[in-house]
Amino acid sequence: MVDEKQSRPLSAIEFVPLDGPAVRREIGVSPVYVGLGVVLVLAALSFAFLLAARAVIFRVDPAAASVTVSGLSFHIGDNYLLLRGTHPVSAEADGYHPLSTSIEVTGERTQEVELVLEPLPGKLDVRSGLDGIEVFIDGEAVGTAPGLVEDIQRGPHIVEFRKHRYFPLQQEIEIEGLGRSQSVEVELEPAWGQMQISTVPEGAEVLIDGQRVGNTPLATEVLETGSQLRIAKSGYKTWERQVSVKAGSIETHPTIELVVADGIVDISTSPAGAHVRVDGEFRGTTPVSVGVSPLSEHRVELFLEGYSKAVRTVQTEPEGHSSLALDLVPIIGQIRLSVTPPDAEVVVDGRSREPGSQTLALTARDHELTVRKAGYETRTLTIRPRSDLDQSLDIRLLTLEQAYWATRPPQITSSVGASLKLFRPADTFTMGAARREPGRRANEAERNVRLERPFYLGTREISNGQYRRWRSDHSSSSVRGQSLDMDDQPVVNVSWNEAALFCNWLSRSDGLPPFYLEEEGQVTGWNPDSHGYRLPTEAEWAFAARIGPQGDAMMFPWGTEEYPPPAVVENYAGQGAADIVTFVLSNYNDGFPVTAPVGSFEPNHNGLHDMSGNVSEWVNDYFEIRPVRGEPLVDPTGPDAGNRYVIRGASWARASRSELRLAFRSEGSDGNSETGFRIARYVDQAMVEP
Repeated sequence: MVDEKQSRPLSAIEFVPLDGPAVRREIGVSPVYVGLGVVLVLAALSFAFLLAARAVIFRVDPAAASVTVSGLSFHIGDNYLLLRGTHPVSAEADGYHPLSTSIEVTGERTQEVELVLEPLPGKLDVRSGLDGIEVFIDGEAVGTAPGLVEDIQRGPHIVEFRKHRYFPLQQEIEIEGLGRSQSVEVELEPAWGQMQISTVPEGAEVLIDGQRVGNTPLATEVLETGSQLRIAKSGYKTWERQVSVKAGSIETHPTIELVVADGIVDISTSPAGAHVRVDGEFRGTTPVSVGVSPLSEHRVELFLEGYSKAVRTVQTEPEGHSSLALDLVPIIGQIRLSVTPPDAEVVVDGRSREPGSQTLALTARDHELTVRKAGYETRTLTIRPRSDLDQSLDIRLLTLEQAYWATRPPQITSSVGASLKLFRPADTFTMGAARREPGRRANEAERNVRLERPFYLGTREISNGQYRRWRSDHSSSSVRGQSLDMDDQPVVNVSWNEAALFCNWLSRSDGLPPFYLEEEGQVTGWNPDSHGYRLPTEAEWAFAARIGPQGDAMMFPWGTEEYPPPAVVENYAGQGAADIVTFVLSNYNDGFPVTAPVGSFEPNHNGLHDMSGNVSEWVNDYFEIRPVRGEPLVDPTGPDAGNRYVIRGASWARASRSELRLAFRSEGSDGNSETGFRIARYVDQAMVEP
């Protein structure tokens, strides 16, 4: 039997390699599944929004307003679901201004937001049978009626209606607003009555509140609140009064009798300015126009100081115009004026006269006299000549320098009570000592000096009490049980630097510019232009101590060249100091073993105390011994630099011939028990060149 499988014919098929591309099978997706997926995605997004959103409740005034929120939101009842962040919001309602704003949604689950809309203004339609009524709302003018008044804020308002010659009307009106119009009827009550007016004579012009209403006799309207009534007629004085009539009534004014009008007199004098009296009544000063009653004579009196009284009579017609002009007669007095310098200019009442001495013939009244010349101080004074008495006046002008010094006191006092005396030397003298002067020391080389700058110098040394006004804890200490520390004793144990700083402190206390330059408590220089307190220069100290009235230099303060001193003149090392110092003056007892109270002894020839005793004194200059030759040094302040300072004068511990001489000088920088100081200052001089 033949197999069927074997009997089938053979056919070719396409060969596909085992590593060739696979054949893609197409799988169909049902639309149902796609729709279901979209729904699931939207549901997931909605769920995520609901989880992230926050509830916002809007409270709106008015409640009927519509609210619109820009952006993604979900509205359920009064709630809006909004994502956190900023959202623009708008609201609208009829009769209100639209509202646009932004809200900030926070992380709170629920939040409330108030939206209040502003109502639109209202309108008021004012109706009336009168025109020109002024309308005021809350006291502010807003227009006239009849007519429509717009833009009135909602709420109650005081509305007032006014019209001239009518009583005002005031009402309180509630404005509805919301853009709506309201109406009001206004009737104003007349505010006038009738007045009968008559005059003698008749035919006078009548004006009510400035408006002409006719001629007398007549009846006219007059306000109850008052009207200004004016009656005028040619040849008569104008009559004017405030009158009133009760509204709606009729009244008769008493007959008005007009008075004949004044005449006018124009009065003038030469010179002008005379006082005018008419019939004993003051009417002004010339030139002046005065009214006088007509048809009668009037006495006119004219008065001007320095002139004879003038009297005249005048008469005018009603409303007439006349003039009176007079030349007043002067009353002359003489003053013999003597002027120095002889070529000084003389000015009287602002008008220049001949220069120098002269006789002034002037009216008998006050005059301003000025005498002036370049380089001199001008003198101005008031003079009054007399016709019955010749007078003399001597005027001597001071130069500007003389005038300046006339205002500078010869003595001043500082705020600590230190008194200073004025010196204006302008002298050349020799500092130091001649080589052959007994007791001369090597540092006393002679040098010529000229002092030109005026200065003040303390009449006494600064005391402990005065110094402690600056440094309350300072102690001048003591020597072998003898106190140097009493308030009235001179301050000692102060360095040159401390003395200079005290001067600066005192300058500031007295409102003066400090003389010394300071840096961290040390004096680094000085300002020679300052007039603050300072230590005296050595030249000033030497002049005040040594130079006598005749310009001669004194060797000793007692005025002779004998040694020892013939009498007690200063506080030196005498018998009282024998237990303290090794060398003393025998047979000399000044009563003080150490320092004495300042000013205990008679002042020197220049009125200065203790210049050669009690304590030696710091001066401003750096110390040097180099002699100076040639032309005199003018107002010297010593070397520009150094490390030691000059000390001048003897002290309670000195007694030798050399030390008691007024030329004696020593040096140092630190404080000691023998050295104190006195203060000085330049004058605040600001001379004006001619």
